[in-house]
Amino acid sequence: MTTYRVVLAQGPRGNWRLFVALPGRVADWPTEEFAGTAIPSVSARAAALGRLGYRLAAGAFWGWDEDSDTAGGVILLAGAEVQPA
Repeated sequence: MTTYRVVLAQGPRGNWRLFVALPGRVADWPTEEFAGTAIPSVSARAAALGRLGYRLAAGAFWGWDEDSDTAGGVILLAGAEVQPA
């Protein structure tokens, strides 16, 4: 089964956005935004993926990374492999 990459990214104001990176235009990627600045829980991320029509791929897990830009602050990113639900 085809898998895609889901990314959870923290925006410049601290809010979180989840998106599934699909082939084609970025504007067409399924996206869900979370209110507040707290990191969304695993269950909140799973629910958001379900609303978008996806689920974690078998054996997949969330991995975290930092993108530090010396001109700004640290940006937290999380990612995992997903497949259509």
